[in-house]
Amino acid sequence: MFTRYWIFLCLSVVLTAAIAVGCKKISDTESPVITVILPASQTIYENGDTIKFKAIFSDETQLKSVSVQLVDKDNKPALAAVGSVLVTNPYTFAGEYIIDDPLLPGAVYNLRFQASDGENITNRFIEIQVHELPRKLLYPLIVTHPMADSWQAYSLPESGGWKELASHTGDYCGSAVNPGASLFYFCGKYLSGLAAVKLPGGNAAWLVKPGFNSSQRWFEGISFTSPLLYVACYEGNIRGYDKYGNEIYKSETFLNSYPDFSVYTKNLILASFKDDFSANTNLVAFHNQGGKMIYTKFIQKDVIGMINTTSDNVLVFSNVNGHGDISIWSGIDNSFVPMRTLPEGQFHEAIKMDNDNYFISTNVGLYRYELSTNALSKFISKTINSEISYDPLALQIYTCTGKMLEIYSIQSAALVGSYPLPDTAADLYLVFNK
Repeated sequence: MFTRYWIFLCLSVVLTAAIAVGCKKISDTESPVITVILPASQTIYENGDTIKFKAIFSDETQLKSVSVQLVDKDNKPALAAVGSVLVTNPYTFAGEYIIDDPLLPGAVYNLRFQASDGENITNRFIEIQVHELPRKLLYPLIVTHPMADSWQAYSLPESGGWKELASHTGDYCGSAVNPGASLFYFCGKYLSGLAAVKLPGGNAAWLVKPGFNSSQRWFEGISFTSPLLYVACYEGNIRGYDKYGNEIYKSETFLNSYPDFSVYTKNLILASFKDDFSANTNLVAFHNQGGKMIYTKFIQKDVIGMINTTSDNVLVFSNVNGHGDISIWSGIDNSFVPMRTLPEGQFHEAIKMDNDNYFISTNVGLYRYELSTNALSKFISKTINSEISYDPLALQIYTCTGKMLEIYSIQSAALVGSYPLPDTAADLYLVFNK
């Protein structure tokens, strides 16, 4: 009886094991096969071109997914992938792939065809070359602010005549341009939200409504550093938004103060904060990735602008006791060193020409500042408190004084063009294709 029991038990174990082995899924060791028909290898494309592609994908069992994507030589994505819903095996995937990033560097890339059967992935690479899009000035853009509760934005196309780009009922705090995404951003301090419109048509892209707090204030200033739009918020922090209006970055909050100007450096975001209860100003530096507060620096100056020079060094342009002041702040040790003053006037706006040269609009004319020699010299006398912008391609500076846009040569300071404005400009931009 005992012997028959053990024989039965052994047979049961063997049978169970056999059933388990028989039911075990057989591993799929065959990878999908990809045959690329289009494009031909070594084809040259211009930025903005459309790549016509065609490939046949197949697998011995099933296909799960197929895709096409432009990648660099290290197989890192350069543009977004396109895929397709599979209906057959083999499957022919044909379509168009648009090179739609004006900031894409000119280089040799791979068009990667990829297929998966759920276990195995196959890649096929077709080497192509993409030429970089040459930088080009498209048009000047101005903002006019004739009344406290309304403003307009205009562009000046090559065909001539100012074209209204956007009109808004509400307060105006500031604006910025994202040339790579063809977006114009603007915001108000009180009732108006943070918004983006598409260039050049002015169609609405997205809107971030203002928050609510006891002060009835929310946005204080904006600036763009690719790829994010940085917004100073009255509650005491800096926020960053991507081109779709998603909040990607938020700094720590600096209490009892509100920011107005901010500048992005290699590692930091430096912002000027005004005290809620006095005329005091603090420079506050946050890490530009995590948002952690790194430094604070008390200064008794009215900041009108900040420009990153190199690394984490920032030129701070301000007014104090009736004269303009240029100082340099260092992100290495939080030092703040006075560089130059303008005893006879006050600063209105400052822009960067290159790491060593800057233009400053003042109430006594337009000045040029050279950092390496610490030289401040008058460039044009008659442009008073102008909105200014720089064209590095034609080596020209654009100024808006009163209701006139004027263009001057950097090399000779000669007037090379002028255009009447629809109204006095509150902001001036030069819109490039990238």
